[in-house]
Amino acid sequence: MASVCPFVLMLCPIGRQGIIWQTILHSQGISVIWESSDVDIRGTLAMLKSEGKILPSLLLIDTRLQKLYPYALCRWCRLNCPEVSVVLVNGSQPQVTPPEREWALSQGAIDLFPRLRQDALISSASANARRLLDILGCKALDSAALVTALFKLSQAHAPIAKIWNSAR
Repeated sequence: MASVCPFVLMLCPIGRQGIIWQTILHSQGISVIWESSDVDIRGTLAMLKSEGKILPSLLLIDTRLQKLYPYALCRWCRLNCPEVSVVLVNGSQPQVTPPEREWALSQGAIDLFPRLRQDALISSASANARRLLDILGCKALDSAALVTALFKLSQAHAPIAKIWNSAR
């Protein structure tokens, strides 16, 4: 039987952090669906499961999406879809404290990441990508693909950043 390629359902605000996460995952050969926070994720997962459809391997959820109730969603997944791992990202904080991480784990998350740091993008992206690959049970990190993808992303967004900075 052929193994199913893991895919990640990403629930993040539209913006640079989400684009970087998507780039990280794509660089490692992982399929990503970036979904709106307006979607009834519980209903969707329940329907997919009841119909025997493939569930996402992992939910990557930004805790800034308060109307999703990220911690309640972790608890729901733990009870109703335990085969779906949930990783939370606190997209507003450059660091996560041990008590914050412990709380997230107690609610059913596999991990809680801080925002990706622009000043240390390669190192923070590499560390988080390694952890996600471990959670997904995937191969080792392809560092060259990651660095290449992040470089292309920074080049693609450089003109936008120059315009933004000159307008400020």
